[in-house]
Amino acid sequence: MIYRLLVVDDEPIIVHGLVHALESADELHVEVHRSYSSSSALEILKQTKMDIVLTDINMPGASGLSLQKEIKNRWPACKVIFLTGHDDFQYIHEATRQGTLDYILKTEGNDAVLRAVEKAVRILDQEMESRHWIAQAQERLLRARPFLQKQYISDLLKGRSHTLSEIERWFHELEMELNPYDPCLLLIGRVDTWREGHASSHALDLYALQNIVQELLSPMVCLIAAEYDRSRIIWVIQCRDHIGPDDLNDRERREQVMCFVHGTMERIQQVAETLLQLQVSLACSSQWSAWSQLADKVEDIKLLLGSGLGIGAQTLLIEEAAVEQNIHARNGNTPLLRSGTSRRNGAELLRFCIEQGNRDEFHSVFHALMGDTLYSNDADTALNMEIYYDVVSMYLPYLTRLHLTAHHLETSDKLVDLEKLTRYELHDSWKQAADYLIETGDLIFQAAEQGRYEEEHEVVAKVNRYIERNLGGDLSLTRIGEAVGHNPSYLSRLYKQISGEGLSETIHAARLNRAKQLLQETDTKVHEIATALGFISPPYFYRFFKKATHLTPQQYRELVNK
Repeated sequence: MIYRLLVVDDEPIIVHGLVHALESADELHVEVHRSYSSSSALEILKQTKMDIVLTDINMPGASGLSLQKEIKNRWPACKVIFLTGHDDFQYIHEATRQGTLDYILKTEGNDAVLRAVEKAVRILDQEMESRHWIAQAQERLLRARPFLQKQYISDLLKGRSHTLSEIERWFHELEMELNPYDPCLLLIGRVDTWREGHASSHALDLYALQNIVQELLSPMVCLIAAEYDRSRIIWVIQCRDHIGPDDLNDRERREQVMCFVHGTMERIQQVAETLLQLQVSLACSSQWSAWSQLADKVEDIKLLLGSGLGIGAQTLLIEEAAVEQNIHARNGNTPLLRSGTSRRNGAELLRFCIEQGNRDEFHSVFHALMGDTLYSNDADTALNMEIYYDVVSMYLPYLTRLHLTAHHLETSDKLVDLEKLTRYELHDSWKQAADYLIETGDLIFQAAEQGRYEEEHEVVAKVNRYIERNLGGDLSLTRIGEAVGHNPSYLSRLYKQISGEGLSETIHAARLNRAKQLLQETDTKVHEIATALGFISPPYFYRFFKKATHLTPQQYRELVNK
């Protein structure tokens, strides 16, 4: 962890000495900034977060104590270390009262300063790992857990691919009452008529409806709700352990619970209308389903609630076996259209894969989406077209963003033919259409990967150009981040990941190379070279150069100009 440290003193020689001492202490891992007055320090603090401030307590204009108050207002976790030329009890008392970390006399020397900074770094490290933070995170997680549980269930219901072991792990981490190994019932509720009032109250009404269902069903079942859209809620329901007589087996117990859920649906509807003035329709499955089947089952129940009797208000529907057969029997090959992944959610799953940059998962989801229909001659053309255009509409923003319809990729001579992509009938077969979709998806991945590669290397090039043009200026990580438009910590990691070299090493190498060039090709005096390259003093430049070359600047000049 690299911490930012600001040195503030109205005496430049003290600032230069402290900066040199701190930058030479590699074990501290601090990025050192400097300021020569309280006012300039405050301008820096307005723009940049500092972790440690080492400041003179008695300066012209605003004092160090005034600066400390501003620091606490802006960066409460910042550690302040005061320097002073004399031992003044009043200053010490006031500084301590405001929470100063340390108070050092300038006569104690740099070693005392380094010890104080080491102490500040140690405290900052401890605070990062502090149980206080962990306790806060756990408390916040506890408050957020119901939302996280519902979000995870929503992902499962939308067909996001999860193995049973992954589901078990997430259920454990989120402390869910449901069991990943037990089958489930699905209940879908739809608000048909809202009570009078503003649309802003709808969220509260949905929350109240969830509470009603929880209250009426929880004596017999475990359940969790997930809002599917602005007017529909899905409940995932399981048997509670040890419900019913002890002599019931699992099958008999599930039949009893299913009967209870189906029988309670009318009561839910009545209470919602009486207490909330909401007219609600409900549809429930008539079969217990494994978690891997829930995404498909959701589509079945939604279809039940969105067609025939389900279109009416305040309907109560139970998915009978005959109804389910009718849903699947609309085309003899429809079951082939479903291979573990709900096709109607397929485009969203593919979008997720693209956003995550996961090409392998994209192919897996795509082939699960298409299933055996690729090899069927009499598949449902209308449904195929529905899925085809769902995927096409998902592709279009990426094609525009990545310029795949405007110019060639450097690594490919292919462009997306928009006419062919947007006209299903131009393909000779469903397999040909699907092949074109997967080919287009691969082009999107290829363009995104190339774009990322180019952007990452452009960032490195920008940093290198900035360093070369500002060798005598501010080359702090913070300033470079501002210049290229990236967070300093992220920029530091990215630069090292792409270039294989840390920013500080690059800056040192650039300054060393320019120093060598000036020493060899010009008669510029050594102290002028030191100033031109941004060194705080000629002695600092001498030490830097000798450490890198084992020669003083003058010795190097004489050697190369023999």
